[in-house]
Amino acid sequence: MIRLLRKFWRQTDGAVVFEGLFGSLLLLGWYAIAFQFYDVFRMRAQVLRASYTVADLISRERNAIGPTYVTGLKKVFDYISNTSDSDGTWLRLTLISCSAQTSDNCDGVSKAFTLAAPSYTTATSGVSVHTTTSINAEHERIPILAPGDMAVVLESSYPYFPILDIGDMALLLDGETWTQQGLSSKLRFSNFVVTRPRGPQTVWNSTK
Repeated sequence: MIRLLRKFWRQTDGAVVFEGLFGSLLLLGWYAIAFQFYDVFRMRAQVLRASYTVADLISRERNAIGPTYVTGLKKVFDYISNTSDSDGTWLRLTLISCSAQTSDNCDGVSKAFTLAAPSYTTATSGVSVHTTTSINAEHERIPILAPGDMAVVLESSYPYFPILDIGDMALLLDGETWTQQGLSSKLRFSNFVVTRPRGPQTVWNSTK
């Protein structure tokens, strides 16, 4: 047995057709994986552009906005991001301000941000609207506001599904996950955009 293994190990001849076939399959596999990861970053950038576009539209709006307006913005977001699952995407809009009663700037710690209007989300379930406490918990992501200033906080969420079905592949050992590879089929792109109104302060109207 050992002699046969040594003979096989030292054997150098082979068929070009079979070696070429195996090599082609290996290269094809690497190409597929590379394309999948390229598509992930491409879509991540596309979703980011969609988020900034929607936030910019809000910052330029001079009229009052409301639930109907935000629902329309979600359609814009879905179109730019080219989503195939519009039910899986959502937007959350929060208008914050800094009280002008004192001359201190608002940083979310020494002086809290206040809600200029009730927070609103297009998500049907699982996503709650912001409260004063929850929005101030995000103070590290919000720039300092001057007294009397306000800002628009737009959050977006986009579910990504691997196009080559290489996600959530796991090897089980004794009923437990031993190793996992590929991209998670539950991968979600989330963005947190803060912008100031380009003109007058943004006004919320629940009937709009």
